[in-house]
Amino acid sequence: MLNGPSGNPGATGPTSNNDDYTNLSTTTGISVAPGGSTTEAANVVFTNTVRNTGTLNDTYVLTSPTVPAGFTVEISTNLGVTYTTVSGGGNVSLAVAFGQTANYNVRITAPAGTSVLTGFDTVIRATSSATPSQSNDTIDRVYTGFVRLDKTVTITNDTGVGGANDPVPGSVITYTINYTNITSAAGAGNGTLTATSIVITEDGNAAPNNWGTTTTMVTGSASDTHPGGTPAVVDGADVATSSLVVDTVSSMTLTAGQSGTFTFKRAIK
Repeated sequence: MLNGPSGNPGATGPTSNNDDYTNLSTTTGISVAPGGSTTEAANVVFTNTVRNTGTLNDTYVLTSPTVPAGFTVEISTNLGVTYTTVSGGGNVSLAVAFGQTANYNVRITAPAGTSVLTGFDTVIRATSSATPSQSNDTIDRVYTGFVRLDKTVTITNDTGVGGANDPVPGSVITYTINYTNITSAAGAGNGTLTATSIVITEDGNAAPNNWGTTTTMVTGSASDTHPGGTPAVVDGADVATSSLVVDTVSSMTLTAGQSGTFTFKRAIK
């Protein structure tokens, strides 16, 4: 018997076919800086596939032996019409004829107050009723956001007044924003997460930024290179008076483990 991601019950994870996985992310309550916690509960629905590789019709018992603290796990075998809670020891039965495959849904609810930019593993186990010693695990992994942004600031003072890094009039501030897809793609046939249509907005007049009225744009300084090394599209008014810099990374996807860097410069008035 095989139990794995949607359409790929024979997927293999980093070490075996018992740690294959599907990665999905919550989309609400995650607009929080790294190190913070989600502001509301959120649920994610997975689709998993089992295959009967035996020679007899069988009924698989679906359970969840590993559940993150505070999470709720439910399973549906009828396309999401009804769900049964399996976190806490419940189970669901799914009949599968020999040589056939079947899908089932897993709805996982993550509570508010969960660490952002973190993956939480729920193990879903399928056990044969005909041969109870036979089972196969797959992991449904919930990420609380999966694109991390980290901003660093450096000051270069070539005015001759003050130190080399003093923020005096004429000094240049370089803002560097690194963005990373924190998820994994190890193994084969797994459900991985890819970010598309990334837009990074830096508004100098929106807290915590305060440079909108105290600096001017260094024209031509905004740049972004996606992981393949080709310049992405940088939007925004490239004029000295601009206080809004918008990076639209529309020409790329950010696959698991990849990162990119967006940079722009401001001159202190």
